[in-house]
Amino acid sequence: MKFSPLVHPLDLFGPECVKIVAMKVGSKGYYGLLALTDLVQNTRGRQLVQVKEIARRQRIPEEYLGQIMVLLKRANLVHGARGPGGGYRLARAAESISVAEVLKALEGPLMGVDLRNPRDRLASPPAAQRLIEAWTRAVETAEKMLEEVSVADLCRPDDRSQMYYI
Repeated sequence: MKFSPLVHPLDLFGPECVKIVAMKVGSKGYYGLLALTDLVQNTRGRQLVQVKEIARRQRIPEEYLGQIMVLLKRANLVHGARGPGGGYRLARAAESISVAEVLKALEGPLMGVDLRNPRDRLASPPAAQRLIEAWTRAVETAEKMLEEVSVADLCRPDDRSQMYYI
């Protein structure tokens, strides 16, 4: 059986099944994480880093990055100041900011399970129920993993760069 790219395979089990939304990270999430890692690497003490500096170093469109930084500020992930000498710094330690928290602030829910009527789900074929349960566990595991990775972890040197070859 071939699946159309417009039809999710779980849709084939009928409307009583769980709709699973796959994880999607857009440019806002990607650029936001780059910006936060830039702040970790380029902030000295309570010094502020300007958007134009981050944009130049990370090759992010400056205007777009400005919008992203406003969202990060609203989520209390960065502190910012306007005007000459203004800029941004992390609101708290990079170790306490998870990748999941950043992505949720910028992209909305990472992955979700839209449970339809649970009574209808019980009427689903056993294989469909087991597939849905397995997929739900996979989604929960992925979310947990992203909660465990911090912005500081993204800034750690690559272990391979520490390797010596003979």
